[in-house]
Amino acid sequence: MESQKVNIPTILVILGATGDLMTKKVIPALFYLHEQKKLPEQFKIIGFSRRDLTEENFNSHIAEIIDAAYPSHNPDTRKIFLEYFIFQRGNFDVKEDFQALAKILGEIDTQWGICTNKLFYLAVHPNHFEQIFDNMAFAGLTIGCGPEEGWSRVVVEKPFGNNLDSAKKLDEVIGTHFKESQIYRIDHYPAKDMLQNLLTFRFSNNLFEQSWNNEHIESVNIRLWETLGVEKRGAFYDKVGALRDMGQNHILQMIALIAMEHPINYSADAIRKKRAEILERLAVPTKEEIAKHTFRAQYDGYRAIENVEQNSQTETYFKAHVFLDTPRWQNVPFIIESGKRLAEARKEIVITFKHPTPCLCPTDTHHLKNTIAFKIEPEEKVTLHIWTKKPGLTYDVEERVVELPYWQTGATTIQYAGNYAKMIYDAIVGDQTLFTSTEEIRHTWRFIDAIISAWDEDVVKLETYMPDTSEAISKAARAEA
Repeated sequence: MESQKVNIPTILVILGATGDLMTKKVIPALFYLHEQKKLPEQFKIIGFSRRDLTEENFNSHIAEIIDAAYPSHNPDTRKIFLEYFIFQRGNFDVKEDFQALAKILGEIDTQWGICTNKLFYLAVHPNHFEQIFDNMAFAGLTIGCGPEEGWSRVVVEKPFGNNLDSAKKLDEVIGTHFKESQIYRIDHYPAKDMLQNLLTFRFSNNLFEQSWNNEHIESVNIRLWETLGVEKRGAFYDKVGALRDMGQNHILQMIALIAMEHPINYSADAIRKKRAEILERLAVPTKEEIAKHTFRAQYDGYRAIENVEQNSQTETYFKAHVFLDTPRWQNVPFIIESGKRLAEARKEIVITFKHPTPCLCPTDTHHLKNTIAFKIEPEEKVTLHIWTKKPGLTYDVEERVVELPYWQTGATTIQYAGNYAKMIYDAIVGDQTLFTSTEEIRHTWRFIDAIISAWDEDVVKLETYMPDTSEAISKAARAEA
């Protein structure tokens, strides 16, 4: 069935086709799908951009991206891939440019003798959405020919607003022209293989799911540590900060995958419903709880970055305790943490289990606990930390680590390519499982807004830390002690 859906003639229109997102993520992902023969047999990609390029210039630009991302690619494969592309110069605020786009799409439909599927990928800042959607509607681009073929869908990138009010307004703008079933909101983190594996790990292994609750679990730690800084993204980042950039979407989506209840099946509707239900139960903290359970800091030198305010209060690191108001997770802290310019890059989820009390532990031994770690970077694997007796005559215990590598030895991946390939493929076949719903966005912003509002009132002092060190992590640990 899926192969039938992907093989309907399809046109992908990328608005913002010469931007950074196209270079780093979209083109490597599309080329990966091409190599894997996962694109429709009849397929075109129209690049829409205001840059004054010829089609030859545009194709050369695409070729350079492929060469950089895949140094060992087959030249013949690249040649066929480049035949997909058409370039159209256009401005988001010019209606006539969208009419010209509609004309190109119509000519392809006529040439192929079918009303094609049309997927519009907005690789642009959300500030442009309203203008783009209005002009698409003016040119008749928001209406498809039918539910199974000739559909019209739109893919939009985060951020989905800057707070709850702006997210609602953004949804109203999109909802004016598209139904929820047509809207694909990308958060590339849920598309990571290890995070997709979370549901299988939980619900396909009775060994773990039966102990997946507050009776057995002591805490959940989610860490997204980066060595990269803000670099040239000052204008964007200074209005957002670490909590909005990583917490509102990536980390809270990870909490949803860990904590959601069992869906009735693996359909997109069932899974999205359960994710939304658990995010609705995020316990919105009081100012007193925010003062006690959150920490924020900014690395030295951040304010010297271009387009960053001289007295910026934007956090580049945060740590917080999150609680869920459900019987399964009552009083279990989800300790979330993310930051830039840290000493190491580490992205992981660590589940710490309680040890029975009284503890049957050897004399003078600390309380023994088991952990399961879902490691996302620098390598994808699951590690189980268990306790065993040391070989020998005495009853001494030691910790052993059982590792379950996700990839086969020697396998290589290109950053973002696999995640975005999965998202683009799913948008083509119509699978919304990994895409964020309106309800999820509203529940996460409701929670994040409370913390941001308290921080704006200086309920939690903005600390500083030396870049490329673990100082922020150490300060946060001392603050919660």
